[in-house]
Amino acid sequence: MIYKLLEPKHPMIHTKMTPWIEENGSIEDRKEFAKDMVETMRHYGGIGLSANQVGYPTRMFVWGDNNNYIACFNPQILSESDFKIPIEEGCLSYPGLFVKIYRPEDIYVQFEDENGSIHNDKLEGLNCRVFQHEMDHMDGIDFTKRASKLQLDIAKRKRKRGKLKLKRYQEKSENKKLDNVLRL
Repeated sequence: MIYKLLEPKHPMIHTKMTPWIEENGSIEDRKEFAKDMVETMRHYGGIGLSANQVGYPTRMFVWGDNNNYIACFNPQILSESDFKIPIEEGCLSYPGLFVKIYRPEDIYVQFEDENGSIHNDKLEGLNCRVFQHEMDHMDGIDFTKRASKLQLDIAKRKRKRGKLKLKRYQEKSENKKLDNVLRL
């Protein structure tokens, strides 16, 4: 099942989520929800997706690529490095917007998987970044709140220019198709 993404202004995107509890369902329900979340994440071309982005008010997210994914129920960041690095981030809730965000270089985390097993891991690189981004979603923080006003303004202008370029390209493609039809 593919869920519909909520609009960025939806209140659930800006609300701290409550923990997943077993009253929400059985282990089989967890597995089915994780499968649907992964299918939705892949459908939209993401590498992470939080439950509240699709209208489920619980602390759960999935992340990964086309071959491997991890479902995280009730995730926590136990500790983080003091050193922060800037990397451009995007978000399925804000298509086409990429903003430079400073985040800790590595973190220690704990989460439950779809089987209810508890995992403790040290994350670095892209995995570290995605985990923190999705944790922010569950705390009601979207990535635009982590950016400076200047960085956000620059990113919005770039997105606007990109949309205009795409529109012009689509119009040219449509005109070429019409020209080819008229030549026949």
